Parts: sequence; structure tokens; C-alpha cells
Amino acid sequence: MTPAGSAAALLAVLRDTGRTRIDRAGLWRAFVDAVPSAHGSADARRLLAAALDELAAAGALIPTAATDDGSPPLPRAVRLTRPAAAPALRPAADPWHPELSAAAAVRAPAEAVRQVNRWLFAGGTRAPLAGLRERALEITGDEKAFDAGLPVPLTPQILRAERVALPMHRERLPGGGPVLLVVENADTFHSLLLALRADPGPVGTLGWGAGNAFVSSVPSLAADPPAAIRYFGDLDAAGLRIPARASAVAQAGGLPAVRPATGLYRALLAHGRPAPAGPADHTDVEWLDPGLRGPVRELFAAGRRMAQEAVGRRVLGSGRDWRDGLGPGP
Repeated sequence: MTPAGSAAALLAVLRDTGRTRIDRAGLWRAFVDAVPSAHGSADARRLLAAALDELAAAGALIPTAATDDGSPPLPRAVRLTRPAAAPALRPAADPWHPELSAAAAVRAPAEAVRQVNRWLFAGGTRAPLAGLRERALEITGDEKAFDAGLPVPLTPQILRAERVALPMHRERLPGGGPVLLVVENADTFHSLLLALRADPGPVGTLGWGAGNAFVSSVPSLAADPPAAIRYFGDLDAAGLRIPARASAVAQAGGLPAVRPATGLYRALLAHGRPAPAGPADHTDVEWLDPGLRGPVRELFAAGRRMAQEAVGRRVLGSGRDWRDGLGPGP
């Protein structure tokens, strides 16, 4: 056995060198620094060999198989192993408010859930009803914290909040059918309004989605639900993400799914001007009908986009193919 602490002292000196491989000469220098009493001692070799054996058994270093001819033999070199990381200290878990008891079953509750938990204990149960963004700002400091949805197990009831559904701008088309056609941008909305007034067909209402506002305004349709919702927007990542998310919101509220106005998208692919765009997420391409997905993926893969304004009054007045897919059927 080595004198108490000799092996640990040697290891500390070896690690202080900053090297992982240390030759025999380096071992001797480190041992003398770690155990000064061994300098000149007849037992120095035996003590160093014993310390190395102890460190090797503990997994702190790995000696080479090659040794010298001394007695006891010493390795030509050793390789230090990486010290095991100390286990991370986990903060003591906060108790869950009774209204959030289901959070205990969630493997890693979102930080927003913990913030709500603290808010409930601090008197949130007595809070008056508020808009969801107002409540998000109050609790998290970020008014948009819940825009993408409430993390499990939060509900509007727990938050004492409601989503405010702003009304969508809509124009009724006399003589039209039961379909609501929503258009992303203002100029295309106006051009389609002019094109549909004389012959609306199945489109009874034209709505202006106002870009991303459509995701927030689609719940307002519940007061006068259409039989079907068709959508036409830009061919870029945001232009497809908007209707895909709006469709999920609509169906959650008992409204029809938001489906693409296929003929208008075909017209855009035929007449649009590809313009540079950043890398696009292909995920929401699945929202389009199958026949459109391939060309749109190719457009995105080329780093391009198409603005819906390419389907203007000239295109709308030159034929009727753009009306395909506006009916109330699936």
C-alpha cells in the first residue's frame, strides 16, 4: 500500500500538467513533487509503482503494456482518463398547485408551466378573465408565449383567459354559394372581388386573411360558419404555414378545414415570377393538394418563392381554370 494520500497527490500533480500522456520521466518528476519525502528514498520505485497500480485500478489512468527492467517494473508511459463528471444537482422540485397536478406526470414541463404554477400560488386563482396575450404577458413577460398553443397541461380555464378572435374582413357575393374564399394579400383580394362579383359560382364570401392575422381571425367564423373554406396565398414558407395553422385552429373550433384553392395555385405556378427567398421549410407543403406538392418543393429547393399578386386582373380575366377547387366538396 502507498502512504495515505500518495496516489491522490500524484494524480493531482499529473492532471495539473494539462497533458493526457505522460512518459516515465514525467512520472518520476510528478511523484517527487507529490511526495517530497520519496526523493532519494530506496523505496521510491516501489512507492511510485504502488501509486500507479492504485490509480490504474481506480480507472484514473492506463499504463502502457511496455515496462522497464527495474523491480518493480514501471510503465514507459501512462494515459490519464477523463475524470467522471459530477452528477448535476437538480433543484428541488416546486410543489404543483392542485389545478396543475397533471404536470407531475409530464416528464419535462415547459418553463411556462412552472411560471403559471407560481402565478396560481401567488393568487392567480382570483384573477379576472383576460385576453390570452394579456395573461401571457402578465405571467411570462412575453405576450406571444402561448400563440403556438398551450403546453400540457395548461388550459384557458386554468389561465383565466380567452383567445380574442378578431373579425375577418369579408365581402358577401350576391348569388354566390356556401364557400368562403380567403386571400392572403390586399391587392389579390380586390382583384378576385372584381372577378367574382359578376359570376361568384360556389364562392359566397370573399375574406381578406391579412397575412398571419388569419390564424387569429379564423375562430371568428364560428358566429356564421361557412360550409367550406378555401385559401389562396403566396408560395413561400410563411404563405403555406399560415393556412396550415389556421386549418388546425379552425377544426379545433368545429369549423371546416382550410383547404387550398387549387386552381389559383396552379395559375400562380404558371404565371408567377420566381424570386429569391431564404431556405424554406418543406413541412407545410403537405397542406397543398398532391398534384401541387412536387412543383412547390422544387421551387423551394431552388431557394425561390412566388408572390400571389402574379395572379392579377389580367390572369383572372383570361380564363376560368383558376376557379378549379373552389367548390364545397373535399
